Amino acid sequence: MVTDRTLEREYEVPPDETPAATCPYCGRPFRSERYATFHIGVEHAEVCSDDEREAFEEELGDEEYELFTFHFKAAVSVFLVYFLFTFIYALVWSG
Repeated sequence: MVTDRTLEREYEVPPDETPAATCPYCGRPFRSERYATFHIGVEHAEVCSDDEREAFEEELGDEEYELFTFHFKAAVSVFLVYFLFTFIYALVWSG
């Protein structure tokens, strides 16, 4: 479950940085356009335009693909490490 506190930390722009984007509905600054797109799609879904909704859905699809890719790479890495250790174990015990 994502809390507002977690989202605040991700979206917060430090005072010495210039925001990359600002929400046109509430004026909240964001470190990147992507964060602003997600914010608009989640927080202002009922009032956002069709173009903003389309951009949100595209970003959401990209994020889901990136997450799948990360999980796939992590699973393959764990699989390879497991078999590497199994192979080393077999070599050590075979003498």
